[in-house]
Amino acid sequence: MDESQYRESRLCRLMGNPVVYRIVALLAENGPLTPAALGEKTGRTVQTVSGLLAKLRGVDVVRYETRGGKTLYWLKHADEVRPVLKALKKLVESSTRLK
Repeated sequence: MDESQYRESRLCRLMGNPVVYRIVALLAENGPLTPAALGEKTGRTVQTVSGLLAKLRGVDVVRYETRGGKTLYWLKHADEVRPVLKALKKLVESSTRLK
C-alpha cells in the first residue's frame, strides 16, 4: 500500500466514527467552532470532542487557532470535504430506497 492509500484509509477509519463524522459535518456547515460548541451540538463532553479533534488534526483535516482564551477549529480543506459529505449522503439515500 502506498502512502496516499494509507492516509486515505486512516481518514476513512476515523470518519467511520459517527461523532467524528458529525464534527466534520458541523464544521463544514458552520465554519469555525469551539470544542465546547461542538460538544454541545454532539452531546459529548469537551474532553471527548477535544480528543477527536486531535485525531482529526493528526490526519490533517482540521486546523485551530486560539483567540482570546478560546480555541476555534475549522476544516483545512472545507471546499474538498463538503462534496464528499454530499456524495456520502446521496449514496446512503439511494441505497436505502425501496426498489
